[in-house]
Amino acid sequence: MGAGLIVCVAPTASAQITNPLGGIRPDFGLFDGALDSSWKRIVAFLWALVVIGAAVRVIVGAFKVKRAKARGYTNDLAEGSEELQDALISLGLVGLASPLVATVLFVVGG
Repeated sequence: MGAGLIVCVAPTASAQITNPLGGIRPDFGLFDGALDSSWKRIVAFLWALVVIGAAVRVIVGAFKVKRAKARGYTNDLAEGSEELQDALISLGLVGLASPLVATVLFVVGG
């Protein structure tokens, strides 16, 4: 018994069909640059909220660990240590991503 191989070749359509949207580019000149600077401000504001949120998580986690140590609660200490470790990791990742976000905002800013 032999295995048969069927090969189907589709004709290329790119030579026959032209792109109806060729040469069309978005232009926000209608808004006189207000939209251009507004979205950059919004992205910068959202990124600042992310950084502040990560820092607040670290502070809250540190206080939980301190409180658990002072009271001698081992279960709370383990839970607080995990939260603090997660918060430090997230703050580190946010810190590593900050230059990337700043570079994108700088390059797009012109």
